[in-house]
Amino acid sequence: MAKLNRRKMIQTGALLGGGVAAGRWLEIPAAAHSGESDCRWQQEYTFGHTVLFMEEYYQGTLDILGAQSGELDQIGDLTSRAASLVRKGGTVWTSMNLGHMPYYEQKDDRRGSPGIMKTHSTSLGAEKDFDQMQKGDIVFTNRANKAVLAARERGVYVVCVTINYWNNEFRPPGYNHPSHGCPDGLMLRDVSNEILHSHTPYEQGLVHAPEIPEFAICPSSGTGSGSIHWMLNAEIANKLANPNAKAVDKSAQYLRVLTERVERTRSHFDRIRETTAIMAERVRAGGRWFGKSIEHPGFESEFHVASGVAVVNFGNWDANREKNVMFINSISPAYPEEVKLALEKQVEGAYVVGVGPASTDGVVPHGRLIDVADAGFDNFSPESGGVIKIAGQSKSICPTSGIVGNVIQQMIIAQWADEMVRRGSVPYFLLGVYREGGREYNAAMRPFFEKQGF
Repeated sequence: MAKLNRRKMIQTGALLGGGVAAGRWLEIPAAAHSGESDCRWQQEYTFGHTVLFMEEYYQGTLDILGAQSGELDQIGDLTSRAASLVRKGGTVWTSMNLGHMPYYEQKDDRRGSPGIMKTHSTSLGAEKDFDQMQKGDIVFTNRANKAVLAARERGVYVVCVTINYWNNEFRPPGYNHPSHGCPDGLMLRDVSNEILHSHTPYEQGLVHAPEIPEFAICPSSGTGSGSIHWMLNAEIANKLANPNAKAVDKSAQYLRVLTERVERTRSHFDRIRETTAIMAERVRAGGRWFGKSIEHPGFESEFHVASGVAVVNFGNWDANREKNVMFINSISPAYPEEVKLALEKQVEGAYVVGVGPASTDGVVPHGRLIDVADAGFDNFSPESGGVIKIAGQSKSICPTSGIVGNVIQQMIIAQWADEMVRRGSVPYFLLGVYREGGREYNAAMRPFFEKQGF
């Protein structure tokens, strides 16, 4: 019986048509061998996994967004309270931005932000961050400590938002390192008026790679935290503009649009498979993989994180330029510095992967990043502001570009890891330092990672 050839199946569309319709991609048996000498998948070791890593990440993301639909009624109540407060001159504070991508995505000056919620956090354990809050104010925070409790006791309405980085009652005792929780043992219920669930899994990663059994890989907090942030902003902005607005309206619209756009990333599956196979062979041949995001630093920050990949931005770029990979993620179709970087690295011989929108507000600029790159991926987020329009306001708010762009980035990382292990090369990922033993694990693995190079 003739053996199946995955490359030919991708080229003919059999994998995409049959695999997706069945809810998963067709897999080749472990250690399958092809007769074609130039096949990228000459030899594969699946270690028994039957779902492509990118597909597991994709489905995990949709699971988070689907679960968040169950929080819409609570979001409606909270944003009605917040809008009423703002009308009276009060302040809505936020420190629900623990993490790397969330820090940048939720900044007050992020393009598309209505600027209603005021960021007040300075560092992980800075209790003084809550001192400025007044009676009647509202704060959305990931933290639980004595300062949060004191704020609630003096009349601040405290909403604790779950996140993997801060210890809470919804995970096994002893899971978090003491540095990422309250030393006095306070939990979210002890310091808050309400708890709002982001549905970010406490293990952070969405991909369970049999070859990396210690923890799940590829982080998800950028989705769980970011979507809650934008839903709150959308609803508050709408209620400030229209006092008679429905309790739940713009938050549901944002979640619906975001979910639809994440679902559209499935159309990238075959291209991601081809792209990550090339990336894997370059890295295995000694090339370096660097990642940059100049306009939105959040993407670049989301590599070396809990459950993140270790290889990116490591090593000597100049050592083997013709084998390198440059990954650029953007929220604009043709941000000049990012396009310039892509062209420069291509001249050096690097394989350039670009993620970004195809247009901005209907305008398709010349020299788009996704055209210049060797492999370009549309983030399906063509708005300069966001996906929410508020009556009487000219600028749209609440973007999806950060979340969808990061989902694509993580799917590419996930599938690159899949392609690596299928070739017998298991890459290193980082265990979150928020977890007990995280720093020790990373320190122990570091010499092996440096010797292997990925």
